[in-house]
Amino acid sequence: MQGNNPSSPAAQALDLLTQQHELLEAVGRLCSAQSRLIDEDESEDLLAVIEQRGLILDQATALTNQIDRAVAAIPSSDTALPQINQRRTAVAELARAIAHSDAADTKRMTAKRDELAAAIASMNTNRAATGAYQVDRTPRGPGFQDTSA
Repeated sequence: MQGNNPSSPAAQALDLLTQQHELLEAVGRLCSAQSRLIDEDESEDLLAVIEQRGLILDQATALTNQIDRAVAAIPSSDTALPQINQRRTAVAELARAIAHSDAADTKRMTAKRDELAAAIASMNTNRAATGAYQVDRTPRGPGFQDTSA
């Protein structure tokens, strides 16, 4: 088994996959916070969580090329391959769960945005309707003035 050697490509791949999985777990925890903040209309905190998630996702994504290189260097006879494939599947499932959560959050944020836009449009319509019926009480001066005298 070549996967036991800490410098072997299999050991490197397993280590990198573990790091990537841990990073995605952190993103998953932030997904829960993100969903809660959407429900609570906490825009500033939501932006901070989204920014933090982006940084962590960048780190997780950066590991992908390293993982691919390490896996490509593993001999097909290495007994660690099943464990590596298992970890890759776990990472992929976690990424799918995050994507699913993001899609649901996007729908909820879009609905909230549309509700806000409708409320603003309604306020503007009400103001225009109210303005149409207001009487202008500013003095205008004489409507007709005879200047021939």
